[in-house]
Amino acid sequence: MSRLTTALNRLDLAVEHLDAALAAREVRRAAENKRQADELRKLRTNHASLADEARTVSQRLDAAIGRLKTVMGT
Repeated sequence: MSRLTTALNRLDLAVEHLDAALAAREVRRAAENKRQADELRKLRTNHASLADEARTVSQRLDAAIGRLKTVMGT
């Protein structure tokens, strides 16, 4: 085999390794993006639930304060 053929074979092998590394990175990136999207969806759901709970607590506190004011005559 000539030196040129050897060099071309090594270059082809290096390009194949780069292609494989890029493909693997894309698979990992897609999996990470899906994981992050799932986590964001869960966090948004949790946030909405906590916001609803905070509104309920606020309304109940306002009602209790109103009753206390009425009882105290202010």
